[in-house]
Amino acid sequence: MINSNLPIAIIGLGKTGLSVAKYLKKNDKEFLCYDTRSKLKITKEIKKYINEKNIILGEFKESYVENHDNFIISPGINLSSYLLSEIKRKGKNIQTDIDIFNEKKRNNVICITGSNGKTTVTLIIEYILKGLGKNAKAGGNIGLPALELLENNYEYNILELSSFQLEMTKEIVSRSSLITNITPDHLDRHKTFENYANIKHKIFKNSCNIIVNLSDENIRKEELIYKYSFGVKKENNNSGFLVGTENGVSYIYKNQKKLISEKDILLIGNHNLINICAALAVIDSLNLNIEKSINIIKNFKSIEHRMENFYKSENLIWINDSKSTNIDSTISAVRSLKDKVILILGGRSKTNDYKKLESAIYNNVETLILFGECKKLLKENIKSVKKTIIAEDLNEAINISRECADNIGKTHDGNINIILSPACSSFDMFISYEERGNFFKKSVLNTYR
Repeated sequence: MINSNLPIAIIGLGKTGLSVAKYLKKNDKEFLCYDTRSKLKITKEIKKYINEKNIILGEFKESYVENHDNFIISPGINLSSYLLSEIKRKGKNIQTDIDIFNEKKRNNVICITGSNGKTTVTLIIEYILKGLGKNAKAGGNIGLPALELLENNYEYNILELSSFQLEMTKEIVSRSSLITNITPDHLDRHKTFENYANIKHKIFKNSCNIIVNLSDENIRKEELIYKYSFGVKKENNNSGFLVGTENGVSYIYKNQKKLISEKDILLIGNHNLINICAALAVIDSLNLNIEKSINIIKNFKSIEHRMENFYKSENLIWINDSKSTNIDSTISAVRSLKDKVILILGGRSKTNDYKKLESAIYNNVETLILFGECKKLLKENIKSVKKTIIAEDLNEAINISRECADNIGKTHDGNINIILSPACSSFDMFISYEERGNFFKKSVLNTYR
């Protein structure tokens, strides 16, 4: 930070901004908080760390820039916005919470990013490390904000980092770093896929151990020096932690050695086996015991809002996959399911091209139910499904799903999966994918009371 007598400006007072305020208060730093919302609920936690007089709501005015030399920006603030360009133009210091974390903590930091699977991989790594008796904690984009990890002396800090966080962070220093995969996402903010991919690759710049997905063509392997890898087993790809199939059963291998069968793992789908491979590659990079890690992973259950089987009534299985906010994640979810599938899809679009979804849905989905802001766009793009129904909202989509399941059940003896896997963000109706997923679960359970 620039040495200055002026208060530090915190831009954005969400989860990250509040964690920055807590950190600055504990370190006796003066600060002002800015939030573009016109109204903000002042919670007990906000009152505990921030004087209400130091919260300024509404449009950020150019005159405010002169009141500060240091600005700490939350990930929700778009880097291309007028606000940030003004701060830069006047030579002010811009940082993120991750920058501050890096200044304070550099040992045994593990950084995870990717378009899909990053939360699952992060939590698997935390689960294995704890199972091995290590003092480990995950945070960043999930759970605790990065600065709150500094409050305890964890032996291992596992940071999940979104593209929004990586975009504004100057330097990411880690012992091990990993990109799960790169597929088009958040292009409404990053504009081009190339920009998005460049931002993801920042995670490798200052990492001791780079861990590469050999099966992802968008990860620039030829530009990287790496020792650890994961992916799908192929003739020309047989080193590292790999998923392969033998006699119709999927296994995890290390190089040519078979480690564990899908039958011994609670997580569903090949995409989750790849997530486990990614986590094991990280554990290997830390020189920890892989055999013990394999035994630990057998008991890892699915995370909330990600392929979460939360209710079963006779042969009807309800699955909350609200965290699938892009096309590729939804495709992986749908392809992992067996028997009949009713898919609930919709929300706020991140793209105008949903054609990629069509083949996966055609081969795996019995009934498609569309809701949300982009339901008409989805219907225009996905035309080859046996049955498509438009719902006014998520609640109606749930009711329609149950009616459709009853009709399918008249001629089908096997299981029927009803899955919310939206392939869209939640922001048309909900403040987060978590709120959407919780609403879905609560509404479904209410129909059985």
